[in-house]
Amino acid sequence: MEPVDLAPEMWRNRVEEMLISSGQRLTMPRRAILDWIAHADAPFTAETLVDELVDQRNASSRPTVYRTVEWLRSAGWIARVQSDGPEHTYARMLPGHYHHAVCTDCGTTLVVPGCEAINSLTTLLQQQGFEVQGHILELFGICERCRTTATPATEATNAMLTS
Repeated sequence: MEPVDLAPEMWRNRVEEMLISSGQRLTMPRRAILDWIAHADAPFTAETLVDELVDQRNASSRPTVYRTVEWLRSAGWIARVQSDGPEHTYARMLPGHYHHAVCTDCGTTLVVPGCEAINSLTTLLQQQGFEVQGHILELFGICERCRTTATPATEATNAMLTS
């Protein structure tokens, strides 16, 4: 199972093509939003986008940010991911059915295609008389970069464990 390629420029170009083909305008504020999301290396909130972009020249307004985020989510270009906070957190995706693994240290999100594990679980549940009507799968753990690089969170945890 190969991870899905979410290279920033590829993602942005494909979103722009879809935006234009759906009859929407590719305005400067929308370009700024797409560029910011394309280069985000961790999940984000719409408020993060507002904080980053609203004060810039040619920047987006709060309503434009929220409308664009909702359009991207409904079109499958971003997905909501589990978050402990009160706001929805999003990660860059490609349209289609995917699952994701989220690093609990840095927030990096790995997109995982396929439903092999879900298919096995569905079969098991059907044998128990349960009818599965849908699923969402999010896995949480520590990414390779965080496992091999000391971060403030891991250093604090290690310091507590060794004292």
